[in-house]
Amino acid sequence: MQLISRRKFVALTATSVAAVPLASLAHPLGSVVTAQEIADRIRKNIGGEWKTDTVDTFKAGDPSTPVTGIVTTSLASLHVLDAAVKAGANMIVTCEPTFYARADSPTPPVRRLPGAPPPVEPSAPPPPDPVFTAKAEFLKKHNLVVMRLSDHWRLRKPDPFAQGFASALGWSKNTSTADPAHLAIPETSLDALVSQVKKSLKSRGGMRIVGDPKLSVRKIALLPGSTPIQASIEALPEVDTIIAGEVREWETVEYVRDTVALGGKKSLILVGRIVSEDPGMQVCAQWLKTIVPEVRSTWVSAGDPYWRPML
Repeated sequence: MQLISRRKFVALTATSVAAVPLASLAHPLGSVVTAQEIADRIRKNIGGEWKTDTVDTFKAGDPSTPVTGIVTTSLASLHVLDAAVKAGANMIVTCEPTFYARADSPTPPVRRLPGAPPPVEPSAPPPPDPVFTAKAEFLKKHNLVVMRLSDHWRLRKPDPFAQGFASALGWSKNTSTADPAHLAIPETSLDALVSQVKKSLKSRGGMRIVGDPKLSVRKIALLPGSTPIQASIEALPEVDTIIAGEVREWETVEYVRDTVALGGKKSLILVGRIVSEDPGMQVCAQWLKTIVPEVRSTWVSAGDPYWRPML
């Protein structure tokens, strides 16, 4: 693999930025508020007890930094970070990791064989990685603060990810406040529904479908994010299709496929984890406006990371 220089890598990120009115994203609206103060307000207003064992912590930057604007997103890609910089926003609230793993460390993880015991002595750090390094330097150069908000945002009631997902698909009026993840739409075919979902989510190629294209669909379950098979097993009997982010192929995909093979009139639509979570972080931006009125909060889509070849 030919590695590009860090300078070239960062320069490339400016060539493709989310299509948003950047000038309107972030400008101070009132008194100075720091990233730590915003995090404290999130903890106070999120609903429920804040967990001690959580991924919802600062991942980059100094929490004492005065915030000029907040950008929410499902994933703080370099394109999203670049959009925030161009807008004058310096705090990013992201659902997923910034550095490609749960540990969210700006250095590559140490590789261990599956099942191998932890080393008796500390392992030697892995060699620097040009992508990890470039992203860390971009964050430092622009004094950006990144906070992850995933565990606790998922626990809010009603589910903000399902609310945002339904809204993005144009189905807000078809949901109930108590359970936005289950809804009924005017009857349509699976094939027509897939086309509608693709258009609504601006999907470039990350969609995968199980089921008969001619299947009549009316009742739908929305399962954004990464869905365990238990959630699919519970939802499938009551609906015609599940629209989910991502699942394990050998679990939910095969369960639905065998259900169809046994004569069940069911289907599954997968749109990708990031795409399915993005609308929920748009809801987050709207919520942050109510608890942090001093600065502007705006959602920037991470976009569909995939594309499909023309056949």
